[in-house]
Amino acid sequence: MDEIKSQEPKSSMVEIFVNLLSFLLLGIISTAVGFLYFQVINKYFPDILSGVYQSYYSVSVIHYSIASLIIGFPIYLWAVLFWFKRFKSAPEKAESRLSKWLTYIVLFIASGTIIGDLITVIYNFLQGEYGVRFLLKALTILAIAGLVFGFYFLERKKIQYKKEISSGSFWLFGIFSGLLIISAVVLGFIAGGTPLEARLRNFDLQRTSDLQELSLCISNFAYDNERLPEDLDELKNNARYSYCAVRISDPETNKNYEYSVISKDEFELCGDFVLSNSDDFKNVGYYGKWEKHDKGRLCEKQTATFGKSPVPPAK
Repeated sequence: MDEIKSQEPKSSMVEIFVNLLSFLLLGIISTAVGFLYFQVINKYFPDILSGVYQSYYSVSVIHYSIASLIIGFPIYLWAVLFWFKRFKSAPEKAESRLSKWLTYIVLFIASGTIIGDLITVIYNFLQGEYGVRFLLKALTILAIAGLVFGFYFLERKKIQYKKEISSGSFWLFGIFSGLLIISAVVLGFIAGGTPLEARLRNFDLQRTSDLQELSLCISNFAYDNERLPEDLDELKNNARYSYCAVRISDPETNKNYEYSVISKDEFELCGDFVLSNSDDFKNVGYYGKWEKHDKGRLCEKQTATFGKSPVPPAK
């Protein structure tokens, strides 16, 4: 028997590499699909206890997950087809121990996820938490783990135990996985917006950051000089506050933000925003200045604190 086993052709380094690559991609794809569906569920089934559902961070997670699927899923399909093709052309071929162990680790993780997910569902139901939001997330995890477990369970029977498994069974898993991923990408674009919307959103995010930092610069100037700056150019021309120069102008139009002195210790800063994010803050009680905004002009008033002695404006 040992002599027969020694005569079996072994997996080549190329096959081992492709198999390892497929497991790496499997992890990336599973994580990306989970993130996408969770963010979509968070948007359309918001929970008041979780606060704002769609921060700029969550949008970036959506777009990164979409990119991971667009690149990772086609390569994963190629790697799996390559793996099956090699064993179909040489049925007597013996795979490496590393491939076997990695496959069983995947099966172990998938089965553990399924069991843990079902326990969590029943536990939360007993605790009175059975909302649509929670159930959809539980179904998402169950679907991902179930597809992974089912596919690699059949793969073991075919590759390791040489059982006759029809190619149609594997293609069925491929079709369901493809539909799950395509739906995730489409819903991700709906929830996260188009690339143009993402660019405009990033401009608004930069405006918020600029105005907050610029407000701090003006307050620092007032504290040090016992007066407010006459205009934003005075900040830019003062070497001590030159670091504020990059915050003075709008990132898209390059026009200076609107600054006006209202009284001795009060000033106003204004910016023009391209998109509205008011819906994102429906369940949020506190947020920083300029963070929540409608489309168009937004002004905020600030009160400065003075230091010790007044310094006259530079002539």
